[in-house]
Amino acid sequence: AGVRREAHDSPPGPDCRPLVGPRALRAGSIRPLPVHAAETLIAPAMCTVTIVPVDDGFRMVCNRDERRHRPAAIPPHTYPVGERTAIFPVDPAGAGTWVGVNDVGLAATLLNRTMDPTMKHRGAPCSRGRIVPTVLAHASLSEGIAAVENVDPTSFEPFRLVVIHGFTVGVVSSDGRRLSRKVSRLSRPSLFTSSSLGDALVDEPRRRLFERLVMARETRWLRAQFHFHHHQWRSKKDISVSMERPDALTVSRTVVDVRSRTIQLRYEPLG
Repeated sequence: AGVRREAHDSPPGPDCRPLVGPRALRAGSIRPLPVHAAETLIAPAMCTVTIVPVDDGFRMVCNRDERRHRPAAIPPHTYPVGERTAIFPVDPAGAGTWVGVNDVGLAATLLNRTMDPTMKHRGAPCSRGRIVPTVLAHASLSEGIAAVENVDPTSFEPFRLVVIHGFTVGVVSSDGRRLSRKVSRLSRPSLFTSSSLGDALVDEPRRRLFERLVMARETRWLRAQFHFHHHQWRSKKDISVSMERPDALTVSRTVVDVRSRTIQLRYEPLG
C-alpha cells in the first residue's frame, strides 16, 4: 500500500487513484451498524476524536465536522484492502474515508490540520481520504504506519493520522512537507481535535472540557466520553465538540469498539 511510483520518461507524479472499489464484501465479525439510512456528509473535514481504553480493548469516537454543501457519504460497508478486510464509510468526493477498522482490530482515523487558517489550500494533488485505507491494508500498527511513511507528504494537504491497535496508539503528522510520528501506550483517554478556524483556536477549550468531563471520571470513562461528544456550548457553538456555524456543522459520529472477541463500527449521521 502507499503511493506507488511507476517508470516514466519524465519525473513521475503521485498515484492518486482510489484505494478501494465500489464492491462491498461480507466480513466475519466486522459488521456495519448504521443508525439511519441517510446521512449528510461534507468536507473538508474537521474532527474531534477520543480514544478510551477498556479492560480488553478500546473505544474510539469520532465527531466529523463538514461544510454543509458536501455530498452525502456512502454508509459503512466492508471492503477488501490489500490482504485484509475493513469497514468504513466512504466520502464519494474522494473515494476515500476518514475512519475505519479492519479484521484484526487495527483502527485508524484522520484529521485535517489547519495550522494557519489565513493561508489558502495549495491544491495538493491527492485526497487525504486514501490514507486510512492504506493503513487498514495491514495487520499491525507498525506496518500501517510504515506504509504511510512511504507516501510523499507534498502530495497531500496537512493531516494528522491516528492509528490504534491493542493498547498502542501511533500518530503520524504532516505539515505538507515532512512527516513525523509518535507511538505511545494507551493507558488513559486521549483527545485529538482540529478545525478549519484554526486548530489552536479549538484545542484549548475542547481539551479543558475533556479534562473536566472525561479525565476526572476514571470509573466512568465510557459514559463521560459519550457526553463529551454530544457537548455544545450555547454561546460558542462554532468551537464546540458538537459544533455548528452557518457554513459547517457536526454531520456524523462514528464509534469503533475493539474488544477481545468483537470488532464493531457504529455510524450515526447527524444534522
